[in-house]
Amino acid sequence: MKKIVAIVLALVLVASVSTVAFATGNGSPSGSHFNLNIIGVPNAKNDNFDGGNGARIFVSRTGSTQFWVNGGNSYQVLDHDGTDGKVGSSISDPGIIFPYDSVSETWQVDIYVRLVGPKTSEIAWTTEYWDGYDWVLLAHFHLDKSSKFQLRTGDFLKDGYENMLWTLDPVTKFRICQMRIYLK
Repeated sequence: MKKIVAIVLALVLVASVSTVAFATGNGSPSGSHFNLNIIGVPNAKNDNFDGGNGARIFVSRTGSTQFWVNGGNSYQVLDHDGTDGKVGSSISDPGIIFPYDSVSETWQVDIYVRLVGPKTSEIAWTTEYWDGYDWVLLAHFHLDKSSKFQLRTGDFLKDGYENMLWTLDPVTKFRICQMRIYLK
């Protein structure tokens, strides 16, 4: 009996240590990842803005921005300037590509997100997927300023569908929406 209690205690201790090693103080897992900062700006940037190596997209602090997201072989940000109200322009001209396994029809990423900036920062996010005939609502949610990342992959991507349309509505004049993208 003592041996069983010792084994159970050891397993609990190992599980606790594993959980601590996995989590960071900001709510996201430790390990290799890509950062994507969606930065709200008061004025339009350059129409030909190119830069950040996939690390940032500029959007207007007022009005909506649509993000055309497709599945592919690797993570890429193809359009860094969303101040015109769109990141990419269509299914055939996406602004962001995430790894997608077309055989198993699954997205190969986990997306953690948080909103930083003034205490009153808030955004509304809508995600739709293309079912081959029409855009279908997947999720509609709000993000408030938070110091912790939240796992929100299921609000951004739907397995079985590799064409997504995100719509960001700044409820207040937010500054930065941070995403951490972990490859599976």
